Amino acid sequence: MTATAANDHQPLLFNAEPILNEIRHGLDQLLAAGTATIIDLQRLPFGVDDEQHLRDTLGDGEVHATIDSLGKSSVQETGVAGVWWVTHYSDDGAVLGNFIEVTTIPEILKSQRPDIEHGLRKLRTNLGADRSTATAQE
Repeated sequence: MTATAANDHQPLLFNAEPILNEIRHGLDQLLAAGTATIIDLQRLPFGVDDEQHLRDTLGDGEVHATIDSLGKSSVQETGVAGVWWVTHYSDDGAVLGNFIEVTTIPEILKSQRPDIEHGLRKLRTNLGADRSTATAQE
């Protein structure tokens, strides 16, 4: 293979362009009705260059979060506001789920009601303990 041929590489794409159109439609829906869209990338046939084409087209945003709950998850805002790349990993680092979420904020980053209730109980307990300690010291 010559250097020219290597530079003339045509990307092998199957679903990158349809996914980008689905993202565009998802953004329309998000703006019009507040409806979120989740695209399961692992359920779609990908050419060898599809994921890189999506990443290049969407770019990187300013927000990146790593969640460590029942395995690691990575949430990356793309350079397109309202479009998030969410990846879930097994303990050995294998990808378990790979999603594009079109939403204001991915569900995995939202506090869930049971967690909020637990936090409130914990705070009440801690405040009660602090008050008891403060009263005993006075």
